[in-house]
Amino acid sequence: MGTPGLSVSAGPPNLTPRTVVIGVGNALRCDDAAGLHVARRLRTDPRAADIEVREMEGEALGLLDVWEGADAVVIVDAVRSGASPGMIHRIRADVESLPATLRGSTSTHAFGLREAIELARALGRLPARVVIYGVEGRDFLAGTDISPEVEAAIDGLAERLWREVLCPTGRFITEDR
Repeated sequence: MGTPGLSVSAGPPNLTPRTVVIGVGNALRCDDAAGLHVARRLRTDPRAADIEVREMEGEALGLLDVWEGADAVVIVDAVRSGASPGMIHRIRADVESLPATLRGSTSTHAFGLREAIELARALGRLPARVVIYGVEGRDFLAGTDISPEVEAAIDGLAERLWREVLCPTGRFITEDR
């Protein structure tokens, strides 16, 4: 007989690290939808069937809830740094702060990806491994058309994420980046 209120698991604990890929953006602001498009491409890739892929529109503060319990997180977002449109920026946010020159699209409450990462770090809620991929955008005005440079980057980045970061079990395969 068990003890009332005590739950006992019959099976072994799940030791597989949980990796979450989060595409961030605004589908109604042209290139700002880059992260959402990468997430959609990964979600339709049969190789990624066991990987948790999420899309997030809205305030970046919501990321803390989306990645809750994850061991590793990959975030894809459109950025503006003055680099050429379509350029991919890669940052290990678990080991370094996002540069102030690398800005996401402006939030209506001025609380963006950089601020969400730093808040999570301060609160001890940052996953053990966080990799940010920023796709340099050209057009952040209202609309749904993505610039050709960003479209090309989206296609390449979805494949790069598969080859470089993820394996069929949803675990990171690169350790040095």
